[in-house]
Amino acid sequence: MTDTTLGLVLVVIGLLVVVGAALNWRIVTHSGKLLNLLFGDMIARTIYIVIGIFLMAMGVARMFGIYWLE
Repeated sequence: MTDTTLGLVLVVIGLLVVVGAALNWRIVTHSGKLLNLLFGDMIARTIYIVIGIFLMAMGVARMFGIYWLE
């Protein structure tokens, strides 16, 4: 898999996580998940958004050839 393809996959996954957490999609923010049970729904959704932004940043960095987590 090339760097561009891997970068695009990471960006798409990150975007889906951010949109799913923001719109409260059940597949992303199910109330029975561990983070939701430990921290509550609002904090868990915030953590999911941060993780999604991190994945998107990793994807963009991978597409530009910046390997900062390897």
